[in-house]
Amino acid sequence: MTIKLNHIGFVVENIAEAAKRFRTLGLREVTGAEPDPIQKVVACFMGTGDEGEAHIELLEPAGESSPISNFLKKRGGGLHHICFEVNDIKRTADDLMQRGCKVVVPPVDCVGYDRSFERETAGVTKIAFFFLSDKILIELLQKG
Repeated sequence: MTIKLNHIGFVVENIAEAAKRFRTLGLREVTGAEPDPIQKVVACFMGTGDEGEAHIELLEPAGESSPISNFLKKRGGGLHHICFEVNDIKRTADDLMQRGCKVVVPPVDCVGYDRSFERETAGVTKIAFFFLSDKILIELLQKG
């Protein structure tokens, strides 16, 4: 199993305002704010622009039915998840379940990621979410 840090996700009320704060660290928008109708979020990735770097993902709810709306209401936003890129999401997900990790979202398509990075591939990127513990949410990402 190959695994590498892909990004760290932050839930924010307003991507444009949050991006200003991360720019003070010298980061820049690597992608535009891209809506994902499947995930019901708008996402923007920030970084230094270095090849192969892990990014900061800013996530804004795309409406009241967004899965991150409650997180924003209850906590006011903030650190949400850590994403690891894997080469076989199904096998990694099965392994995590066998090790007692709680499935939050089984592997699903994530067209927003592909659009954000203008990736034209034979397949669609897949993501899944798991709790490693009560307070640690991770995302798995398999690029299409």
